[in-house]
Formats: sequence, structure tokens, C-alpha cells
Amino acid sequence: MDLDDLKVRMGIPLDNVDPVRDAKLAADLEDAIDYAKEWCNNQFENGLPPGVKRAIVAIIKSYSESKNVQSQRLGDMSKSFFEGGSIVSAHGDLRPWKKVRFT
Repeated sequence: MDLDDLKVRMGIPLDNVDPVRDAKLAADLEDAIDYAKEWCNNQFENGLPPGVKRAIVAIIKSYSESKNVQSQRLGDMSKSFFEGGSIVSAHGDLRPWKKVRFT
């Protein structure tokens, strides 16, 4: 998975180049891939399956989730969410690729 694949999956146009944002996304991508590999105890030697890529996007989204907001209201719009929603979703997507660790 590379930066262009991440941008497509996040709905960011490929021609929308912002060096600061792209550098942050690249760092987040590296961290999220490492997280997925560690959580799954799987190095994905044959490449990342689509479900793992979907989980990586959710992991990256979880980095920016507000940790303390339970509901938010702005005029007519109301938004409620719970802490850790994206990471819980990511774990669900990663579960099929998780390998048991033997010690």
C-alpha cells in the first residue's frame, strides 16, 4: 500500500498535492501498517489483502478521532460518536488475518 492508494481510499484526489498533509499521511501510513502487522502477528509477505488495507485506513482515521467528545451540536446538525469507533472497526477487519502467537 502506498500513499496514492491511501489517498484514493480516503477520498483525497490524487492531483490534490499538499506536501505537509502528504508527509503526515505517509508517516501515518507507515505507523498504521506497522500496527496492523503487530496486531495480526503477520508480516503479510505476499502483500496486504484488501480487508487489511481497509483496516489501515480506519487506523489512520482513529489517530484523529476526538477522544473526549461524546456528542456535538452545531446549529441543526448533531453528531454523536463513541471513543475508539474506528479502531474497533479496524480490529474487526484485521481479525481474519490474525495469527496466534505461541510462546
